[in-house]
Amino acid sequence: MAKSGARPAGPDAWEILAHLWQVMWSVLDESAPALEAVGLTSKAFFLLSAVEEHPFPAELARAMHLPPPTVTYLVKQMEAGGFLERRGEPGDLRKFRLVLTDPGRRAIASGRETLGAVFQARLTHLATREVESFEWVLARLSGPPRD
Repeated sequence: MAKSGARPAGPDAWEILAHLWQVMWSVLDESAPALEAVGLTSKAFFLLSAVEEHPFPAELARAMHLPPPTVTYLVKQMEAGGFLERRGEPGDLRKFRLVLTDPGRRAIASGRETLGAVFQARLTHLATREVESFEWVLARLSGPPRD
């Protein structure tokens, strides 16, 4: 049994998580000007990217781990920018679904290209085998928990 405060053998999980956080934020920071050029913040980009899979605001808030008022605010911004439309849900007049517009789809494509290019520049510091291993590990960690 390990003593309290003793570090486990091997890499420190917190440090790994902190590095992932730093990489993510540096990619988002570097991508911000290009995203803003198409009318998006990073949060708005990820919201748009999730709309087709989660077309209802409450579902979108849960999926993105955002408070519903934040999603409402972002949805209104994206509507005003012409990236999203609200459409009534047949059979339930209180409910509406979010639908991407053509400008919304183009903005997502542009954002993916931008974020991908910025992250790709960081991946060039790794060997192809390391990138493949990194992708595999992240896919395993982001999937459902395993026993």
